[in-house]
Amino acid sequence: MVVFEVDNSFFSKDKIWLGADGAASIDLGNGKILWLFSDTFIDTQGTGKRINSKMINNSIAIQEGYTLDNAKLSFYYGGKQKDPKSFFELPGETWLWTGHGSLIGDKLIIFLFEEKRTETGIGFEAIGWHIALIDNPFDSPLNWNINYIKGTETFGVIIGTSSVLKDADFIYTYGVKEPSSHEVYLLRLPINKIIEGDISELAWWVEGNWVIREKQYPVPSHLFIGQTEFSVHFQEDIQQYVQIQTYGWGDASLGYRLAQRPEGPWTDPVIFYKPHLYNKEDFVYSANAHPEITADGILVTYNVNNGDFNELIQNENIYFPKLIRIKFIK
Repeated sequence: MVVFEVDNSFFSKDKIWLGADGAASIDLGNGKILWLFSDTFIDTQGTGKRINSKMINNSIAIQEGYTLDNAKLSFYYGGKQKDPKSFFELPGETWLWTGHGSLIGDKLIIFLFEEKRTETGIGFEAIGWHIALIDNPFDSPLNWNINYIKGTETFGVIIGTSSVLKDADFIYTYGVKEPSSHEVYLLRLPINKIIEGDISELAWWVEGNWVIREKQYPVPSHLFIGQTEFSVHFQEDIQQYVQIQTYGWGDASLGYRLAQRPEGPWTDPVIFYKPHLYNKEDFVYSANAHPEITADGILVTYNVNNGDFNELIQNENIYFPKLIRIKFIK
């Protein structure tokens, strides 16, 4: 594999949307790509400075054009500029972060995971998952009709935080055990059910069969140990599924696994890139591939955050999705 640096100004040209993490992408067709972001800085005064910003829990963007060179990004969030709110929002004290999703005919499915604050650990934890079902995804996002569907019991596994795949009959999504242990499972939903808002037939890949689990035990074997967010896609030029994630905590690296099928077996990870960090408090996470974007190889994003929130406000070189390009060499 060869790694190429990419111009990282792609996400930092707006004067109001001033950075976010997450960064998953979905092809909407007709030259448009939907970007999904989690925690986001919105400048309430339009000065282009984070010092004047409010952080919301999620936002989106529509990219027009399949290449980075000529693409235009339009960002969307809830509320007004002077009082911004999350694009996806439910009442209560918890909040939603974005996972991944898929366009199914004329409907859009987006997986969201629900978080709550805690007094221990890292200060928050995932407590469930939801699906946003949008029946008019080709309209402006300002006019989307969003139906929120609360996820079923998945025994501590948060569904849809990572890549969503599909075939003619099913949506496939990976689920991650939260908090912290990060065992990865594969699940699926019938397309004809999910577009009607019915997720009752959620099935798990268990020892070579699709099983609807009604009890926590026995716990099925996991596919591998992942991260909360990662990507899986089918790469045509090597005719394999590629899984990309970060490895380690803090000064982390990016790596990939390969498989012939979504359920595996998956190869051992191969580390291919270590981002350079300029501050010992910076940390790397949330790596995703973006096969929807036309490039010589695969575009990959990752995020750089900082343990000191004041540094995050002051240092506008971080907390924008970072871009690299990778290419498998035959």
